[in-house]
Amino acid sequence: MLSLASFVLSLAFFVLRLHDLLMSKTITLRLQESNYKLFKQLAEQDNRSISNFIETAALRFVDNVGLMDEFENQEILNNDSLMKSIAFGHNDAKQLKGEFV
Repeated sequence: MLSLASFVLSLAFFVLRLHDLLMSKTITLRLQESNYKLFKQLAEQDNRSISNFIETAALRFVDNVGLMDEFENQEILNNDSLMKSIAFGHNDAKQLKGEFV
């Protein structure tokens, strides 16, 4: 059975693929010099641009924080019909079927 975390991760990669197909947005980010140097050093170590490093770090943070508590997570995992529906959606997302709304 597909875990909720696997589904969310697959959905995130699907969204990132869509993002690559669409035009990126440019923002201005004001950083303290020490933070800029740190981000630049870490980005270089990972062979990334600073903007890609910051975007990736922000996405990882959001992924790790989670958006639901443990009770809600268990309620979802124990709902067989919902889990089947999520599995179908996961397969569709992997095959890039449907629309993301």
